[in-house]
Amino acid sequence: MQFQQLNAFKAVYELGTVTAAADYIHITQPAVSRLIASLERNIGFELFQRVKGRLLPSEKGKAFYIEVSKAYGALESLSDSASDIKNSSFGSLHIAAFPMLSSNFLPKLLGKFLSNNKNLHSSLKTYRSEEVLRRTALQSCDIGFALLPEITEGVTSIKVECNCVCILPQDSPLAAHSVITPSDLEGHAIISCEKDHTQQQVDKAFKKAKIKRNEVAEVSLAIAIVSLVSEGVGASIVDPFSAKYTTSNSAGILIKEFEPSIPFRFFILLPSLRATSEIVDQFIELFFQEAKNSGIELIRSK
Repeated sequence: MQFQQLNAFKAVYELGTVTAAADYIHITQPAVSRLIASLERNIGFELFQRVKGRLLPSEKGKAFYIEVSKAYGALESLSDSASDIKNSSFGSLHIAAFPMLSSNFLPKLLGKFLSNNKNLHSSLKTYRSEEVLRRTALQSCDIGFALLPEITEGVTSIKVECNCVCILPQDSPLAAHSVITPSDLEGHAIISCEKDHTQQQVDKAFKKAKIKRNEVAEVSLAIAIVSLVSEGVGASIVDPFSAKYTTSNSAGILIKEFEPSIPFRFFILLPSLRATSEIVDQFIELFFQEAKNSGIELIRSK
């Protein structure tokens, strides 16, 4: 059986005449008659009887039409399914990230992404950056975010860089300043982070300016720094994600540009042994777009 034969039969059955069927499926009347005749030869029984110049379905023709209708219904269902697949996302997105991003920016971003991808299964898990790198290299996640000086292992990486900012208590005497320098912070209480790569750059900036800091606290996590600043303990230099995306932000802190610029660098990691999926590509683009919408200018490079 051929599709054209079934199409001609269905048209004649539903429209009642060969003429109407020919007009509907845009072929000639003789072509419709030949298709019906060849179909009858294939299946071994008559589909129509000619009674007083009219084509009437035979009893077997009626039964056959029911089955043909089921087949066409299945085709229509396939068409609907194709449309659903085109407009929906299927699959999974498993993310591994270092604590700073996984505690603030990424959950909000993933929530927005999932609202537009209803059928997507996802996970967001927090690890130290070295573990994120290891898991990505082992292909156990779809995308990783790692805060490391360099990437040397077998993963595909995108280097991301932005500038740190200075955060101040809301009632700081430096509130009117649009840009904060080490000299401006001389004598002011300072909250520092543990000596990671970024903090080392901050230390160098103060040392170069020959400014002795009044360091009142040293903490491990940027979210703790933001909380202390919001409580009025002192000022600090932090990455822009922590400054803008912590719950303490609602309590009121001031975010200022800091000079000289202190780069904050991290990597987006992708498993190197498989092609990047469309879902991962979309998530990465949303990551950069949402950062831009928040006033965080990111520079990316391979």
